[in-house]
Amino acid sequence: MITLAYYVSSLGFLVAALIMGRAVRSFGKSTLGSIFTYLFVGTGIFFVITVFQTLGADFFGVSDESMDVWWHFMFYLAMFSYYFGLKALIGLGTSDPSVSSQSAIAPEKAWALFSAAALIVIFIIPKIAEPLVLTYLASPLATLGLHHFLSFIVAGIVGSYLFAAKKNLGQIGSAIATPMIIAIWALAFQHFWELLFESWKVVIVTSENGEGIERIFLLAAAVGVTYAAWRLKSFAQR
Repeated sequence: MITLAYYVSSLGFLVAALIMGRAVRSFGKSTLGSIFTYLFVGTGIFFVITVFQTLGADFFGVSDESMDVWWHFMFYLAMFSYYFGLKALIGLGTSDPSVSSQSAIAPEKAWALFSAAALIVIFIIPKIAEPLVLTYLASPLATLGLHHFLSFIVAGIVGSYLFAAKKNLGQIGSAIATPMIIAIWALAFQHFWELLFESWKVVIVTSENGEGIERIFLLAAAVGVTYAAWRLKSFAQR
């Protein structure tokens, strides 16, 4: 069941990224197209995380603990992408969404290129940087679960930001806000759970049960993002 939930969530992020990609293409070079490019990039990163985890520690020649650190870097990247997109959507206000961006190099394109470059580095560097990562893992910061804590805080802030600004969103933003809030907060609670049972040992459960609960949060996030993508595509086709 744990494995099934993992692959279902992975498929969910893939489907959501594909749907968002089509929606972005439908919006074209409009302001909305630029805004939703950030959400597309963030969702695509979550799918890449599942690919990274599926390849496993043996593929990269590193420890399982190092794998955990590296995919958290990708998580931060995805959350920042969501934040940039949601902030732009909230800031859109009453401006005309059909107005095309006149920027020579649109910020979202620069962000997409930066994200792609960062992902490539993360897929290449783990074995090279293994001594450095192991030094961190042996430190008190890792024992306290710094990488889990940062993920929990970042996701919690992004989800809370969207929740607080929900009333200021337009029709499209309101349509995707609730499933996106659920998805982002599910990811926040996934990392809070990791803190409780992996780092702080507050909750004593078997590794299988702990991983199983993590997958529940991950599955909820994938469902939320997929539903938001579907709602977005519906608006794009109007």
